[in-house]
Amino acid sequence: MSTGLKKPLLRGHIHQESFFCSLGACSMLVAKASNSNSLIASLAYSGCLIALFGISALYHRPNWDERRRALLRRIDHSAIFLLIAGCFTPVCLLALPESVGLKLLAIVYVAVLFGIVKCIFWTNAPKWLSCILYGCVLFLFVPYLKEFNQGLGLFNMVLIWLGCIVYSIGAAFYAFKRPNFFPDVFGHHELFHAFTVVGAVLHFIVMYRLIT
Repeated sequence: MSTGLKKPLLRGHIHQESFFCSLGACSMLVAKASNSNSLIASLAYSGCLIALFGISALYHRPNWDERRRALLRRIDHSAIFLLIAGCFTPVCLLALPESVGLKLLAIVYVAVLFGIVKCIFWTNAPKWLSCILYGCVLFLFVPYLKEFNQGLGLFNMVLIWLGCIVYSIGAAFYAFKRPNFFPDVFGHHELFHAFTVVGAVLHFIVMYRLIT
């Protein structure tokens, strides 16, 4: 039995289409890997990106019963942390000095694990708190700005910052449930999803430049 909750007409469509696009884009990315490190990085990143869009589409498109909806919500929210880990992986493995990259990657993975545990066991956490936690993990690179600037260069860093800003704006739409210009068709949650796609595209460009 479904929950009977009325969803905006386009709920889940953005991430559904992005899932199929990411399958093609990530297949190309993995095929471009030229050594073991870049292959590991591309597989980790691609798996997390595809999982995020696929799980989100699966969660948001159908009208699930309450039990399945609660389970998928846990997985959906956990997938956001997974994508953050996936984005850090190529940068830490391919762009940073090994000692710095592995240290930061360990910190990120521990933070992501903490976030996933939170998603599983504290499902009714306030949205604003969840967004703050996502942001704290996303911006873990800030103490390593010097190494990031040296390893990535200006253009890639601009894309990383733009992606993080776009993600943050989208998270604000999610946290505050605004704006709702067309709530029956395209509400604040659809804006959130649209901004996650834009942020993902910006970061994908960086990953492509790193891996290829």
